[in-house]
Amino acid sequence: MKPDFFKNLPPEIITEIFLRLPVVSIPISKCVCKRWLHLLESDAFVKSHFARSAPALVVLGDSGQLKVLELEGELDLHLHLDPLTHYDFPYHRGNIVSCVNGFPILRNCGDDALMENDWLSVCNPITREVIKLDLLDLSSEVASAYGFGASKITGRYKAVCIYFESYDDKLDCHVYTLGTGSWRRLEGIPYVHHFGPGAFVNGNLHWIATIGGEASWISCFDVETECFSFFKAPPYHAQGLPFIRGRSISALSGCLWFCKVASEHVNDGGCELTIWIMKEYGVDESWSLEYVIPHDLDDGLRYVVPIKVFENGDLLMLVTVRFSRRIFYYSNKNKTMQRKASNALACGLFTPTLVSLKTLGLGVENVISF
Repeated sequence: MKPDFFKNLPPEIITEIFLRLPVVSIPISKCVCKRWLHLLESDAFVKSHFARSAPALVVLGDSGQLKVLELEGELDLHLHLDPLTHYDFPYHRGNIVSCVNGFPILRNCGDDALMENDWLSVCNPITREVIKLDLLDLSSEVASAYGFGASKITGRYKAVCIYFESYDDKLDCHVYTLGTGSWRRLEGIPYVHHFGPGAFVNGNLHWIATIGGEASWISCFDVETECFSFFKAPPYHAQGLPFIRGRSISALSGCLWFCKVASEHVNDGGCELTIWIMKEYGVDESWSLEYVIPHDLDDGLRYVVPIKVFENGDLLMLVTVRFSRRIFYYSNKNKTMQRKASNALACGLFTPTLVSLKTLGLGVENVISF
């Protein structure tokens, strides 16, 4: 089709045509002419495209290749392994810990993770851009929790890292606002142990936290006000479940999900995974037990992160078994788990976006094209 054909079409029809293109075709279309470039980079088009984008999987393999996989249909058992797009990613040791507004967030997962030379990075696999943020080296302090989110009011993107030194009852929280080029230390942080990557929901980052030796709390950090608050985790003790070893909190479909792995055999000798969803944000009583999943992975099952929930209740999950990560598909009807992929260094569900990292207050600072 010749570009001149578009001159006779109303602007809204032209926009509708481009919105129906595969996401990987849009960057190519920008190179055709200036008119297309201006249209496809306009704020109106980018917002409309993001609102209509279908969720996809982003996967980082052992070789450092970053792939975007399309999830087609409600029973996509084979994950549609032909990627929409794939690139060699510059930071092949990264582990995808979350996705915020279409931007996968990665963290160093090498042998020195949690210690020196640690970093977070924000990337856009569609525009092929990444920014790397080196975490602070605070000598003996350990980075126990971290996260990334966007303010609901200003739209500013911020990275958060929480450090603690147990023998000194010392807690440090540092915030990096994209575009500023430096970390800031927050004062007056409550001394509470935080664990793992933060789940971003409703403008807040969330971590599993221990208060008074009880690991049954959720720590909530408001990205806009930079203040902490706390609410209760699901009442798993009240349900008579055994001691919980693996706990993880994640964000999916705009809700908080809390997964717990039983550390001992239950019922007929198998093990059990329970998954709770907070139906009404911030309301303790709204925690709802949605899944009780038996499994035969014994004590090898460590952590579970839901990736996608299907309309029939089936669930796609990233499962850490001992020291490897695998993708499992849970059939809600048959109550069975099937392994769909192994040796997945990292993966996460995200909504493809055409927003450039250079427009997030960054300019060209630290943004790398790959």
